Amino acid sequence: MSKWQVIEGDCLNVLPTLAAGSVDLVLCDPPYGINTKSDGSGKLNPWADLCNSALWYSAWMRECRRLLSVRGSMWSFLNWRSLPTFQKAACDIGWPIESLLVWDKQWIGPGGSRGLRPSYELVALWCMPEFSVEDRGIPDIQRFLWASQKPTGHPAEKPVPLLSWIIDNANCTSVLDAFCGSGSTGVAATMAGKEFVGIETDPYWAERSRVRISEAANHLFAGGAA
Repeated sequence: MSKWQVIEGDCLNVLPTLAAGSVDLVLCDPPYGINTKSDGSGKLNPWADLCNSALWYSAWMRECRRLLSVRGSMWSFLNWRSLPTFQKAACDIGWPIESLLVWDKQWIGPGGSRGLRPSYELVALWCMPEFSVEDRGIPDIQRFLWASQKPTGHPAEKPVPLLSWIIDNANCTSVLDAFCGSGSTGVAATMAGKEFVGIETDPYWAERSRVRISEAANHLFAGGAA
């Protein structure tokens, strides 16, 4: 049975306490900072806010890179609005995005009366020097069905099958999620027999994730289907 833990706290405080090179995969879903505007109504140029957000992104990204082994990788969820912030943070720390995965949700979300209705999100991939995707036939569009009703009620929850797919293709033995949320990454890692460390600042979701991961671990240990 795989080892796991969920640490309650701010990732910027917790990450520096972890050992360098101790994980093979960082798989996380940080806040996107959607519609960040200084006045909240869109009347001011948002670029300064996006750049300020990049300072925070670059801080945790730099720590995550320190924790990765030489064959490790980081995969982070984002969307088209947060992509400029991620790109600036990546440039600021000298760790370019290697690839973008398009997650086709096979479901159309709300889009207001003007824009196109969204049906996808993105996952950015950063690579350490010895990382590689072994299956060279994998395309950068993957379809995993999702909908507005999330199983745990967490507004940013991601599907376990998608997380499992990333873990399977990351060639890893250990997984870190700096924004643990409802614990879906921990569930996927535990089901795959990987070691897992999660960090979550909200006490409710930290405990909820512990319950979910514990249930997944017990189910696996008992010989249940994943």
